Amino acid sequence: MRLTAFSDIALRVLLLTGAAPEGAKLTTRAIAEGVGAPYHHVTKTVGRLSGLGLLASSRGRTGGVSITPAGLDATVGALLRELEAGSAMVACEAPDGDCPLDHGCRLRRALADAREAFYRALDDVRVRDLVSERQVGPVLVSIGMRPPEPPGRHVADAASPID
Repeated sequence: MRLTAFSDIALRVLLLTGAAPEGAKLTTRAIAEGVGAPYHHVTKTVGRLSGLGLLASSRGRTGGVSITPAGLDATVGALLRELEAGSAMVACEAPDGDCPLDHGCRLRRALADAREAFYRALDDVRVRDLVSERQVGPVLVSIGMRPPEPPGRHVADAASPID
């Protein structure tokens, strides 16, 4: 199964914002640069994810985008069901699709079952399970942010002498 470009960008946006330091807000432009997608597409994606309650977005000088607790707890299966709703796997599923074999076709049902099995396989995977500071850290640095501190380590600890 192939995901739409929109879903692909949405997953990348959630992974990037999920790995940002707690309380950090990213600009949409920085997110676009970080996920390697056009600004216009990222803007639409951020709007949709904000509408779903997965991202918090605010405008202005101190504004930006951050992931919400619901965004971290979202399952990939549920997210893809929402974002991929209405996308056709085969041409005959499209609103303007036409197939001479349409009458009594069993293929669409089999493909729908396969799509649902794909989503079910991702129902236990939460966004928080996929967030990797190691993976996203270099991207955060490239867009001008510091990667999050590893758990249990503080800046003061790094400078303390070894006993």
